[in-house]
Amino acid sequence: MRESTPLYLLATGSRSDIEGGRWQFVLRKADRQFEIAETDFEPNHFGDRVALLALVRGLEAIPEPSRVLLLTPSRYILNGVRYGLCNWEGQGFELERLGRRVAVRNHDLWARVAQARQFHRITAKYSESGLRETFRQEQQGLSVPSIADDIREALNETQRELETINSLEPLAACA
Repeated sequence: MRESTPLYLLATGSRSDIEGGRWQFVLRKADRQFEIAETDFEPNHFGDRVALLALVRGLEAIPEPSRVLLLTPSRYILNGVRYGLCNWEGQGFELERLGRRVAVRNHDLWARVAQARQFHRITAKYSESGLRETFRQEQQGLSVPSIADDIREALNETQRELETINSLEPLAACA
């Protein structure tokens, strides 16, 4: 992809409770001329699946082939994008486990991420944002910032970093 290909920042977040999971993404063009935010609730889906769904929906919302810097607080997604996806895609989203082939967890969503990679060059960066502080506040019974607040904080911090370094080093890519 050319350096002139647009750069988008995609920040994702999710939270789960006993009834299901809420996901959200904020997609911003690096030049700040375009921004979209979406959120939804998935009943009976929790944890990593909800976080991965935020990534899928965010990638599918990008209107043109692009370079994408993904900001995620999920180590599952970070490691999947950086290391797992290349291997899983080549093996039909299956792994060998104890001598038999088994599907990768959330293989249907990972296949959608792989599909998006045909149009976008995706790099991933861990972004903790306010999640630790949020956990402490929940434990103390204090009011908790929304997922949107966490995501916007991470997005703005990364936007400032990009403006100062003015380049994006590849953080992960498949061969």
